[in-house]
Parts: sequence; C-alpha cells; structure tokens
Amino acid sequence: MTRALQAGLTIIELMIIVGIIGILASVAIPAYQDYAARVKVREAADLANPVRAALGIACSKGHLSGMDNEALGLAPADAYSDGAARSIAAAGLSASEGTVTITLDPIAGRIDDGQQIVYTGVCDSGRMTWAVTGDVSSEYLPES
Repeated sequence: MTRALQAGLTIIELMIIVGIIGILASVAIPAYQDYAARVKVREAADLANPVRAALGIACSKGHLSGMDNEALGLAPADAYSDGAARSIAAAGLSASEGTVTITLDPIAGRIDDGQQIVYTGVCDSGRMTWAVTGDVSSEYLPES
C-alpha cells in the first residue's frame, strides 16, 4: 500500500484562515481610522500654531482687541486649507481674550464636515494661556 502525500490545504483549514483574517480586519480597520483621524486633527492644530503665535504677540503688545487674520498680518482664514483644516480664523474678542477657530474637513469617517476646534486664549501679564474646546469628540481634540 502506498500513501498519497497531502499537497495543499483542506477546505476546513482555508475557512479557518479566512475567519482569522476577517477577525483581524474587523479590529484593525477601526483602529486605523481612529489613528488617521488623530493624525489629521494634529496636523490641523499644528497648522494653527502661527495664528496662535500672532495672537500671543498681539497680547504682549496690548493690541488684542479687534484682531483678525488680516489685522495680524496673516493669510485669510481659508488660505490655511490643507486637507484636514478648511480654515483657521483668529479673533481678538477683547483686550484679554482671543480665539483661534479651526474648521475641519471630513476626516476618516470620524470627523464630520464643518466641525470645529476652538483655542481660547486668555491674555494675562502679556502672555497667552490656551484652552481647547470644540464640537469634535474629546478623544480627537488636541492638547492645549
């Protein structure tokens, strides 16, 4: 009697492999989307750093009230579009408070079109301290 050698996988083994790949994909895809959303939001926040710095300079000079992108010598709000941010707008609300509003494009199915991140700066003794809020889920909000 001679035995035939097995060459390849049985249908059961193939079904097990496909099932394992499916389970791994169901975990990996949402994790990747969360990661992609965090990265894009961080890119938008980094793009707003020069705007925040300009408001900080206006604060130190005592000229914060009434400031906007144009008065600060910055590009118009919609010029900061980069695929994550649609616009970045500065606003000097008073002599002691200013905001930087980042309006976002849709990101990875996690951030909806037009959602915003708002940095609120308080000018005290010539320096700005920032707090971050917005209608973006707290898990995606950048640190202040």
